Amino acid sequence: MGGSEWRGSGSHIARARPRTTFDLPVEALGSAFEHRVWNALRTIPYGTTTTYGELGRQLGDRHSRAVSVANDRNPIPIILPCHRVIGAKGELTGFTGGLERKRWLLEHEGVLLGLSG
Repeated sequence: MGGSEWRGSGSHIARARPRTTFDLPVEALGSAFEHRVWNALRTIPYGTTTTYGELGRQLGDRHSRAVSVANDRNPIPIILPCHRVIGAKGELTGFTGGLERKRWLLEHEGVLLGLSG
């Protein structure tokens, strides 16, 4: 089929497209600050990264460590894309699924990786 993937049958055939965003309600237990961080994660565009420090500045909190802890407590890491947050020097840092999975997710999104870690 020319490299395209098709799903469905009969009159319900639809071309499958890669999902780059998730727009669904999320109810997760966490502090008010954690929810602010998790909501900010949803604004990081597919195929891009940001740093813990930049995310903290965006939220008005200069402490990247607090952002890192909230990021680590993310209960649904693909829906709330914490893999898009990297260290200040461009290094891969903590990810619940492991750094190899984080690297794979970023590569899958087309992020140019000259990242260490």
